[in-house]
Amino acid sequence: MATSDPVHFFDLYSDLPGPSKSWSPNTLKIRAVLNYKNIPYTQSFLSFTDIKPLFTSLDLPPNNEAFVYTLPVIINKASASPTQNPHGAIKDSLPIALHLEKLFPSPSILPSGDASYALLVAVDRLMDLIYPAFWRLIPPLVVGHIDPRGQEYFHESRTKFLGGPLPEVRRAALEDFNELWTLIETESAPLIKILKGKDGKKGPFFEGEKPGLADFWLVSLWAFVERFDKELFGKIVGLGDGEFGRLYDASRPWLEGQGVEKEWVAPASS
Repeated sequence: MATSDPVHFFDLYSDLPGPSKSWSPNTLKIRAVLNYKNIPYTQSFLSFTDIKPLFTSLDLPPNNEAFVYTLPVIINKASASPTQNPHGAIKDSLPIALHLEKLFPSPSILPSGDASYALLVAVDRLMDLIYPAFWRLIPPLVVGHIDPRGQEYFHESRTKFLGGPLPEVRRAALEDFNELWTLIETESAPLIKILKGKDGKKGPFFEGEKPGLADFWLVSLWAFVERFDKELFGKIVGLGDGEFGRLYDASRPWLEGQGVEKEWVAPASS
């Protein structure tokens, strides 16, 4: 049955001011897609401890990954289906982005079709090579900006994932900063080269003047860094000839746009 309800977007809570409240590199990908496509949406900011009840209430299966219950999640009642999800709920960044592209095809987040998708796969793989540095540097700074319930969960889960208490992980990362920065510089070089393009390339995006998913994936990571370590962010956007900085500045409106706030109440546990 058709519905006029807007897309509802679940994001992670923080106490950061203004648009910086949205901080997760995974949820920011979908925020950017929603804003770029000018899709009307409502939003709820959740504690980490609310994600499992959300999954249960929406009949979403857990992930087969290190973190079993994660955001982003959207509800799009217009796509509710007994054979898929009766609530119209979808999880994970890429399936959500492709779903929104199908329902709201203009402007496209895959401006060159299959070639844009292939570019996304390549950029995502290159980003995987950089993530190890950020995992040690940034998550220890997150815990002080989320709600008390979320802090307990985040500290426990990330301590297990990173192999030690978060303050110690951060301290060791700073001691190894030169090594980590060399990793960031080295593995960022191919991304800068693609952004730079051949002589005569116009526009700050990977494909020139039209943004796409590859751009949103990368700037969401840079926004994550910017929220918690502005000094490191400044070094990143200064790499190359400023390609990352121009990409980020051009993408900022889509990272910062907000939906209409809507409270979500976690179902009572049985």
